[in-house]
Amino acid sequence: MKAYSPEAIRNVGLFGHGSAGKTSLAEAILFHSGAIGRLGKVDDGSTTTDHDPDEIRHKMTISLDLAPVEWNNTKINLLDVPGYSDFFGEVIQAMGVVECALLVLESVGGVQVGTVAAWNRAVADGVPRMVFVNKMERENADYSRVLNQLREKWGTGVVPVTIPIGAESRFKGIVDLLSGQAILDEKAPPSALPDEITADAARYREMLIESVAELDDDLLTKYLDGEEITSEQLVATLRQGVAEGKLVPTLAGSALQCRGITSLLDAIVNLAPPASAAQVNVEEGSLDGSTAALVFKTVSDPFLGRESFLRSFAGEIKSDSHLWNPRQRKEERIGQLSYLRGKQPEPTPAIGPGDIGVVAKLAGTFTGDTLTVRDKPVILETLAFPEPLFSVAIEPKTKNDVEKLSPALTRMVEEDPTLSVHHESATGETILSGLGESHVEIACERMQRKFGVAVTHSTPRVAYRETVHGSAKAEGRYVRQTGGHGQYGVCSVEVEPLPRGAGYEFVDRIVGGVVSQGYRPAVDKGIREAMEEGILAGYPMVDVRAILYDGKEHPVDSSEMAFKIAGSMAFKKAATDAGVELLEPIAEVEILVPDTFTGDVMGDLNGRRAHVHGMNPGGALTTITAEVPQAELLRYATELRAMTQGQGTFRARVSHYQPVPAHLAERLIQRLKAEHEAHQK
Repeated sequence: MKAYSPEAIRNVGLFGHGSAGKTSLAEAILFHSGAIGRLGKVDDGSTTTDHDPDEIRHKMTISLDLAPVEWNNTKINLLDVPGYSDFFGEVIQAMGVVECALLVLESVGGVQVGTVAAWNRAVADGVPRMVFVNKMERENADYSRVLNQLREKWGTGVVPVTIPIGAESRFKGIVDLLSGQAILDEKAPPSALPDEITADAARYREMLIESVAELDDDLLTKYLDGEEITSEQLVATLRQGVAEGKLVPTLAGSALQCRGITSLLDAIVNLAPPASAAQVNVEEGSLDGSTAALVFKTVSDPFLGRESFLRSFAGEIKSDSHLWNPRQRKEERIGQLSYLRGKQPEPTPAIGPGDIGVVAKLAGTFTGDTLTVRDKPVILETLAFPEPLFSVAIEPKTKNDVEKLSPALTRMVEEDPTLSVHHESATGETILSGLGESHVEIACERMQRKFGVAVTHSTPRVAYRETVHGSAKAEGRYVRQTGGHGQYGVCSVEVEPLPRGAGYEFVDRIVGGVVSQGYRPAVDKGIREAMEEGILAGYPMVDVRAILYDGKEHPVDSSEMAFKIAGSMAFKKAATDAGVELLEPIAEVEILVPDTFTGDVMGDLNGRRAHVHGMNPGGALTTITAEVPQAELLRYATELRAMTQGQGTFRARVSHYQPVPAHLAERLIQRLKAEHEAHQK
């Protein structure tokens, strides 16, 4: 593939709801443009972009993939992007490097959850939009209804550029409203309009002209005066409106039948902004005269190593060169660069400004990093990913998996920044978190397939805490005589509660040296170890003050070990006498739901022991803020989606601990104690 200037490059992402036909559309574009010789199908796993074994098995796009094509002396870098919300991190990665978001809608379902999510992200990132209404051959296909949905939701800036001729089994072509011609055969020249579509074409062209003319005073005057507006004038103003985000061209077709593909490719070339129009935020430095490429995706391969997808925003990236990673402060050797079409690499000596490619085996560069030149460094704004919403506790299946688990998890998180891993010390569990249940389950499958690490996963245990709710004193006596030196340590400890969140405080009130200075830290250590073990259900104790106020020692038999054990014994007795209670983590939750589901969500929150702080309407969405026990949120990502037809989202952050209500505590403590004992075995 030859090199192209930024003005002749179009970087376009295919976004939208799952099953709208994005992958099939990418395949149709590749086939129609001559990039591939055979039309693959999603059902049999033969498409160019859904080549990953997990994608073939699940029959859905999981990771974004590249599919460059050439059309009318223009290079179009297509990015096929997942539509399912569990993989929204891929949407963020793609949206950060394209100049146009092509939203693919299904002709029956119309505007769906994934459509809205992608549209909103494009608006937030300032990415111009186009729409392709796909599957016009399906039963109940209705272009007019889908177009009306779009215009009702996002305004009259959504304009028809092509319309279908017929629908369902009668779908036989499209009308290009800009040229006023029909395309009945994608491989033949356009023809005159069939009589049955003439009236509809005139009506839709009027809709197009009316919306476009509003952006240009001269065109508006001509329109109001009834003068003819040429296709060239329409295209020029339409192109400007797309770049400014004021107009959204809408086209129709069928990926499976390869209809409407010529017009779509022409629209991308003629209306979508070129790579030279890219807007990117720079954290440090200047793009002028420098080199800057953003690594927007990383793929870890157990055999090939790390494969980095990069987009050049300034300068040329050359194979067998050296660049500087200013965020990691490391020099990187750039090996063989390639253009990637699905899984097929095409080596290239360089990736020019505005273009997208891949490089393998970067040593210390990860997703979101910038590659630049050391003498004029630039740091591009990194990608911001959503926080994980769904977690599982994972355990290696066999002893062989134990040693391989940690490095495999590290590689998985490098590859997918929306995954996170941490060790929960309170429960002893390794927690894998992601954007949803499917996201985490597929990550576990991928870890076994790619790195040979098999794991089991389960609902995580809640990281409860224990504390005292009163004051008490107790003596700990550890005296052993076994011949020779014995063990002798006696100490008196008082415990009392501290304010929530204060942690632990050790107070030395020994008077007269009844316990030597050298033994007192051992008492503190014994108390700390006892607190880690807990008393009620095996969870760490917090918010406790322990006061060492008396004790006895033996000139020969006393030791640090004896006083550590005595301190632990004294603390456990005093804490038990003072009364121990269970604390549960409370999360601050912000839930964003469509107004129609607010009542359902509120009712559900009441059943989760939530304390609702407020409801803030905003347009068609309502934000609900509440405090909810973390135990009630373990599967909330899945349950909220089911409750809101996939349209609700939420964020949660543990903010504090509070006592478990008395009516729940006794039964919960018994269950947790049994679980802890089973876990210890």
